[in-house]
Amino acid sequence: MSHWQAELLEKAMSATDVEVLFDNLTSVARQLEFDYLAYGSRRLFPITKPRLFLVNNYSPAWQAAYSDNRYLEIDPYVIRALRSVKPVLWDAELKARAPDFWQEAHSHGLSEGWGQTLLNSEAQGLVTFARGSQPITALELQTKQAELSWLAQITHLGLTRLQLMGAESVQPVPIELSQREKEILQWTADGKSSDDVSIILGISKRTVNFHINHCLKKLGCQNKIAAAVKASLMGLLWN
Repeated sequence: MSHWQAELLEKAMSATDVEVLFDNLTSVARQLEFDYLAYGSRRLFPITKPRLFLVNNYSPAWQAAYSDNRYLEIDPYVIRALRSVKPVLWDAELKARAPDFWQEAHSHGLSEGWGQTLLNSEAQGLVTFARGSQPITALELQTKQAELSWLAQITHLGLTRLQLMGAESVQPVPIELSQREKEILQWTADGKSSDDVSIILGISKRTVNFHINHCLKKLGCQNKIAAAVKASLMGLLWN
């Protein structure tokens, strides 16, 4: 785990204020050369009264225009992102849809972006990193994909944690990880692949993936990065 990942995880674990944590997240996004960070989520329960949460550092003018014009209903990026678990790039095909919308977004300093929909047992969230210039190249995505995925997961899980603080909800069932599961998630947090972990621990890749799948079920996560981040935020990896 890199220095900024460990430091940001610690801040996400101890944060008591959404604005303070969001400022920390935005600072890391800027280090990755994205001026803007946006996060929106929908609590999964209660189903009949979904709770929406939105936070971003877009200009007040764009926030007002987006709300007044009900752009959430036609935003091609949001529509595509909510239909896929894969990252979504603001590419030429996407920008060909609703051209007036994209032209207005560009006038407010938003022309390039990347984001991903994330889901855990508490909420569905969409994390977006954006900027006003410098196209996002394939090389940049290849170089920054892992860091962006980590930052997206920390954003989603960290802000979900704060939303749940003080909320009326059923007390969650305590999660317990076996020592082997902790070891595997610790190495995953350090960026190791299943092949790497199998060599380090002297077990088969099949066994590594078996334990990872158990972790995903226990933690209610989509993938092993999310599981490693959530376990870290819950203090389960080093106790």
